[in-house]
Amino acid sequence: MMRTMRLALPLFLLAACNGVAPPLAGQDLALDRGVPERAHADRRAPDQRAGCGSDADCGAAERCVGRECVSELAVWPNRESRACSDPWLAAHHAELRQLRPRILALNFVNAKTNAAMKAHLATIIAALAEASRARGFADPDAPPQLKLELAYAIDLRDDPVPAGWPWNNSTHYPREEPKQGVWSFDYGALFTAAFAQKLGIADPQDPTRTLGLCELIERGLVHEVWVYGDADKPDASAAEILELKPYYSIARVRDPQKPMSPCAGNGCFDPDDAAPASCTRSVRIGWVNHNRGPGCFLESLAHGFEHAANHKPPLIPYLAAHVAPFAGFDLAERYQLPFASWYACPYDGADCLSYPTPTSVSYQIGAAKGTIEGYDPVCGNVHFPPNARRHYDLESPYPVASSCESYATGSKSTQVFTTALFAPYRSLAQDCMGAFLVYFWQNVPGHGAQAIGLDGKPMLSWWPFIYY
Repeated sequence: MMRTMRLALPLFLLAACNGVAPPLAGQDLALDRGVPERAHADRRAPDQRAGCGSDADCGAAERCVGRECVSELAVWPNRESRACSDPWLAAHHAELRQLRPRILALNFVNAKTNAAMKAHLATIIAALAEASRARGFADPDAPPQLKLELAYAIDLRDDPVPAGWPWNNSTHYPREEPKQGVWSFDYGALFTAAFAQKLGIADPQDPTRTLGLCELIERGLVHEVWVYGDADKPDASAAEILELKPYYSIARVRDPQKPMSPCAGNGCFDPDDAAPASCTRSVRIGWVNHNRGPGCFLESLAHGFEHAANHKPPLIPYLAAHVAPFAGFDLAERYQLPFASWYACPYDGADCLSYPTPTSVSYQIGAAKGTIEGYDPVCGNVHFPPNARRHYDLESPYPVASSCESYATGSKSTQVFTTALFAPYRSLAQDCMGAFLVYFWQNVPGHGAQAIGLDGKPMLSWWPFIYY
């Protein structure tokens, strides 16, 4: 039998997802590296700092962000805007100091109780909160700009498990039989009336009926879906993260002439999995492996963000233009290379990069070979920290000069990047690329950043773009 659990939530309404990628070689992060002194700067207890500790300490029209009571309209969702792709988001983008989107989590793992799932997801939520603290490595008081809320924890396990059932995921796990595209997980089933009955989420306006996924998204009750599953025993294949997202102009106005892209995540929805026409807002569906830690989720989320930012043609041109130099997707233009990024390196575990000096990089990728002098990796990307020698390299001994911490500030200064910079996060996000990605995301321009955009104005925070 299915059990539905709804969580008591603060105010309004996020999420993301973690995928089914195979284990990555050479990523034993159990050993903690030396912790840079700055990472522990003034970790004062909350009661030693002035200001609020929760929303309850603020006025009726205020919310607590960090230790400060701010207007509730500086936090999204709010009374004016609750749903993804709301024009209000773009109109008030610069004012937003914190996002609190709502997660719909679907537990298909027969061996995992809902309580165990929630405890696991709490570690993911904590890692994402830390990752969203702008320059948190240097500012102990920087508040999270992404504060995820678990709105619904839906128990879709079997009770009891049918005799002889061959899978670790329950009978309710939507499978395509036979497989009809790239994915054998039936994404289309999540949008059906039959699945709405499995969710069992009553319409607040009419408790006699249940809400389907499109309605939950339209009303701002859900912003993302996390599919919680088991991949130890091969089952219906699913993507790390898929997203349906609208197109926008350079002025960040939605283009009504273009249908939403089904390819805004790390892959595309299969044609047979197309969402109903009634789904008109952005939605991400991520796959959380119940046997992987928060680091793998951060990697999936970051892959989704990279794909949305580098979508061709651009989904959000403003974001695409600023992400390219930050994450090294402009190598062809900046250094006249025959490829856009180091993702061109083969996935064979061999080194394709080395660093003769802190300001140069040598590469050999297929027939392309050479050395770039005056090289600046900026912040690197999901697979390649600034000093990486190959995909997934978290152990590089090279120190390199990087402008990551001064990105787009107008400063010509660089900092020495080594693996010691992300060592403090090895216990928080211990698997996949998680430790590095916490540091990476903390350098992403957020609210109040010193970065200047290509238009000469203060750069907009990148976090709200996730929910455009």
